[in-house]
Amino acid sequence: MNILYIDNPSIQNSIRIALMQQIAGHKVCLIDDALSAVEYFLSESPQLVIADTSVVCGAEGLKQILAIDPSQKSIVLSDSIDCSDSKVCVDCLSKHEKKGMLKKAALHDLLYLIDNFSETPCKFATMED
Repeated sequence: MNILYIDNPSIQNSIRIALMQQIAGHKVCLIDDALSAVEYFLSESPQLVIADTSVVCGAEGLKQILAIDPSQKSIVLSDSIDCSDSKVCVDCLSKHEKKGMLKKAALHDLLYLIDNFSETPCKFATMED
């Protein structure tokens, strides 16, 4: 799977990406600039976008990508579960193919979400009927 990963370069991200490529055979491109992320998105059509929204490049890059294609499958990495308003969750889930995950989650949890994206609910969702 072709994956765009928007985040700052770090040892942790380098290890995570190397394992994603070696274990699961994904093609992962780490980009740390919102404009470059959008350019990559438009030219390479990744099947999945992973963005750390606690950094400016991740938040802005994902925002611009979802403005272009609201149905783009994406995983939002965050330091905390900050989607506690059920109206926000309903709006997000009805308009986007977006799932949330804590940044500190284990690699196997991220790989499971990637491989089972459609069947796995958003960890941040607080749906109320």
